Amino acid sequence: MRFTGSVTTVPPEATPTRRRFDAIVVGAGSGGLTVAVGLGRFGRDVLLVEREHMGGDCTNTGCIPSKTLLHETSACAGGAGNDPAAILATVRARRDALRDHEVEEFGGAEGVTFVYGRGRLDPDRTVSITRGDGTVWQATADNIVLATGSSPRRVAVPGLDDDGAEGVVLTNEDLFDVQAPPAHLAILGGGSIGVEMATAFRRLGSSVTVVELAEQVLPGVLPEAARIITDALTGLGVAVHTGVRATGYRPDGRRLELAPAGSAASANGGGTTVHGVDRVLVAIGRTPNTAGLGLSELGVELDDRGAVVVDGRGRTSAKGVWAVGDMTNKGGTTHQASVWGRRIIQSIVHPYLPVGDEPLRPTVTFADPEVATIGEQPVAPPDDVIRIVVDGSAIDRSYTDSVDRSILVVDVRPPTGEVLGATIVGPRAGEVITTFSLAMKTGIGFHRWYGTVIPYPTYSEVITEAVERYLDEAAGDVTGHVARWATGWWGRARSRVSGM
Repeated sequence: MRFTGSVTTVPPEATPTRRRFDAIVVGAGSGGLTVAVGLGRFGRDVLLVEREHMGGDCTNTGCIPSKTLLHETSACAGGAGNDPAAILATVRARRDALRDHEVEEFGGAEGVTFVYGRGRLDPDRTVSITRGDGTVWQATADNIVLATGSSPRRVAVPGLDDDGAEGVVLTNEDLFDVQAPPAHLAILGGGSIGVEMATAFRRLGSSVTVVELAEQVLPGVLPEAARIITDALTGLGVAVHTGVRATGYRPDGRRLELAPAGSAASANGGGTTVHGVDRVLVAIGRTPNTAGLGLSELGVELDDRGAVVVDGRGRTSAKGVWAVGDMTNKGGTTHQASVWGRRIIQSIVHPYLPVGDEPLRPTVTFADPEVATIGEQPVAPPDDVIRIVVDGSAIDRSYTDSVDRSILVVDVRPPTGEVLGATIVGPRAGEVITTFSLAMKTGIGFHRWYGTVIPYPTYSEVITEAVERYLDEAAGDVTGHVARWATGWWGRARSRVSGM
């Protein structure tokens, strides 16, 4: 948390006098803020337009409240909770304080004019901004950057997709405004949001049921990693149903009907019934916020999901129109949006400088334990790839902290030592994965990691074990020892030369 105080800020309601800007940014989430503030620091006049809350999903309905909730519930043992209502109130207070702070900090950033309103691109590349009072104000710019984010996908389940579901269905947009935890929370979707919120609300004392269509929770990770998370959830008391779908909800009996994925079972029977469900959190994915922006009239290309198609610089198919974040086909975690925002800044300020390869996409699920991934890791690696699997629970830091569920899986291609991907399950996995992110970006071969001094006892020591296993497996024990000696000799020789 970057801010813990309280700021009372009057939102900027006055209409700007300027109508021509160097850049207009529509959306004040992670990507939009990065672009607006960055261009402002380069001396550009920027108009930043936000329809609702500064900070976007991350500050208001995503990263900040969810991680605050996980932190505040980490001391709740056995699902008993401490004071659940007070914990939820703390989450809202911290979220709101950070939001107010961001309005003050970024809304008044150098070179940035901040207005509330809903932006739309007209065919002549004018941006029309509809204010809260219904008035429309127009502005123009050489560069228009779209950063409107995404919204939760809605569910098509009888009983949950009609008026009878009022007061039952939740999404991440209203989850953190509940005053008390549900008695029984069913979560549709076993991805990162579903797993994290299952952990948090079980700690708060709710009965929790997770329903996932795929055969495992966290469908995008390796099966061995998903099994650890499933065991952790069930150990916490969460009921996990995989390979099934919700087919109906009966409000009168608070019954959620499930059926095997792909089956013809309906709410009338033929599947499993989960009783006593009073709230249902829908966490089955996101839909890009591209409707109503006037994109088709401007010739902006969209993919099959409705996401804006951008190139390696963030440019759309329309001249002078850029896009960033989870409204695009490049994905939209907060850190991804920020790094793509920086690429857009560079491309606008220094258009002829290369931006390099597209950034890697590390992901983290902040469950207990955490799951972090980077790169591509198929279930079965190719024949020319060595897969190293290390039991992280065997390192000394895991012993001191009583960690019994931890794993590192890293794929390396010999003889170059190119790291293709890594999965880490364990405490601080989101921190440890940064080592792989840096090495993969800079092309440091895995054999060159040998001899790196890692503080003891830390969770990062699992890397040392992985490197040693790779050297042994890639070249055989004898050659591997020679490689280690040679690497050490070369390092000592360079040290002597640099010290002369």
